[in-house]
Amino acid sequence: MSIKKIAISNFRCFDNLNLDFSELNNFIHGANGSGKTSILEALYFCSTGRSFKSSNKNLCIQNNKDAFKIQLETVNNNMIRILKESKRSIAYEIDENNATSIDLFRVLPSTLLDNKTFSMFADTPKYRRKILDRCLMASDKTYSKDFFAFHRSLKQRNAALKFKRLTNIDMWSEIFISTGGSISEKRNDFFEQTKKKFFTFADDLNDKRLLEIINSLEIVFDKGWPKDLSLKEVLDSNRDIDQRKTTTSLGPHRADIKFLTKGSDIKYILSRGEQKFMSILWCFSMHKTLSDFYSVKPFLIIDDIHSELDEDFYVELINFLPKTGNQLFFSDINDPFNSKIKDQLKELKKFHVEQIT
Repeated sequence: MSIKKIAISNFRCFDNLNLDFSELNNFIHGANGSGKTSILEALYFCSTGRSFKSSNKNLCIQNNKDAFKIQLETVNNNMIRILKESKRSIAYEIDENNATSIDLFRVLPSTLLDNKTFSMFADTPKYRRKILDRCLMASDKTYSKDFFAFHRSLKQRNAALKFKRLTNIDMWSEIFISTGGSISEKRNDFFEQTKKKFFTFADDLNDKRLLEIINSLEIVFDKGWPKDLSLKEVLDSNRDIDQRKTTTSLGPHRADIKFLTKGSDIKYILSRGEQKFMSILWCFSMHKTLSDFYSVKPFLIIDDIHSELDEDFYVELINFLPKTGNQLFFSDINDPFNSKIKDQLKELKKFHVEQIT
């Protein structure tokens, strides 16, 4: 889904801002503190109902103002409206009907690459699961249902373990097994498709350093329990351990995606710039998997695209951008585009934030 235009009021540093976008490539540049990331944040708000910078939505309200409002129109003429008043809960609307954050994401899915994403290999397994689960929620309504049912069963099973309610343990274990097995299978299917895309993208790389890294790379989906056992067998065999620890020790809530080179986690081997490039390439691959196999067309946000990448890596990255096939928004402090890079990005529309404001 592509975005046609956005109107922002009293959001961060902006009093009022109206922008019309290219359906393909949109580049926002300006000095630190000028508001370029705030524009990306407003777009992300309309997709997810939240900020990628702060969990406190009131911090997005401009100083000395009572509320912020964001209104976005898609190329399909869907209207999304976000209103956050300082003393009230945030309100979402799609085509003038009340909506939830999940509704927003299904109408306007997005893929975000920011500082946290760039550090995904150094982050926790929980964060890597979150990225994977977000993709599946955008593409499969039954996944969302099973996902929330699974986490409810996990919470209730842990409570039953804590208070030694043996009957409840059995009841919640059944739901845990059925929903957990379903989400794990779908996670693995999505992972396998993404892994294929990753190595297909890698075939087009020219940089020898990147090729050496990828040729030594092993990417593994750890489902959260031993692969030679069923989920029921794991719960049965670990029951005494779980009761002693008063928590469910194994299951889909322990899943992870592991990136290894020469048998070691890449966070201990690769430089920050190399890790950033691998993170971007993996997220591109997830993004492309959504488009090609799940008929979901998320727009792509890349904040501070140039940082920590040397020029060779940066050129490789720019060469990949058209291959995502969907609408793109990205930011940088400077306008570094030379003629070669401009040729890679068709219909590139630039926004200099100091000129906008």
